[in-house]
Formats: sequence, C-alpha cells, structure tokens
Amino acid sequence: MRRTKSAVVAVLALAFAAVPAPAQIPETFTNLQVLPSDIPREELVRVMRGFTGALGVRCNHCHVGPGPATLEGFDFASDAKETKKVARVMMRMTREINTRLLPQTGRSPLTEVRCMTCHRGVAKPEAAAPASFPTPRG
Repeated sequence: MRRTKSAVVAVLALAFAAVPAPAQIPETFTNLQVLPSDIPREELVRVMRGFTGALGVRCNHCHVGPGPATLEGFDFASDAKETKKVARVMMRMTREINTRLLPQTGRSPLTEVRCMTCHRGVAKPEAAAPASFPTPRG
C-alpha cells in the first residue's frame, strides 16, 4: 500500500512537472491607454483572450517577448509592435461605433460591433464577397 502511494505521488509529480507554467501575466499593469487603468487582472485576461480568438492570433502578435508558449519574459507594456498600436485604434473605433454611432440609428436593441464582426478569426480581415442580386426584369 505504501509503495503504491509513493508510485502515485511520483507519477503525479512528473505529470505536473511536464505541464507548462501558467502565463507570466503581471499582477499590475502599466501603459494601458484604452482599457481602464484599474481593470482587474482576470478581466484583462478575458479581454485579451477575446482578441486572440477573434483574430486567430497569439499574444506575441501584439506583445514583445521571447517565449510565446509561456509568455515568460514578455514586455506587455512595450509599444514596439505596430499591431499593438493598430489594436488600440481599432478598440477606439469600435467604442465610437457602439457608444455614439449605433445609437443614432434609433434602432433597439442594438447589435454591438466586436472584433469578430470584421475579423472572423483572421488577423487581417478582407472584404466580404459582394452579394449576388437578381437582375430586375422590366
């Protein structure tokens, strides 16, 4: 019985050693220019995961660092990548559409514009194919 317990503990220890460390996301944030500076860590992670899913990218698409698998050594505050600058503009554009422009339509309920609206899982969205309309008879 004791030997079995030891074996189980050893197997579990090896299994956990093989699991990559959780992402090295800091507890506090600097250089937040669009998101609130006091955003909770869990909320920021949720927002960033939404971006990665909507664009089909990983964190290193916008953030600088050597280890994309674990995010170890990433400089999340860095503005070195153009994609991060573009992302900020896109976030402001989306906010403007949702908070100022869509309400001007007078429609209710409003369908919010989100990253997925245009990106649909790709980093650089392309225009949708034009719709085919029947030729009017007359």
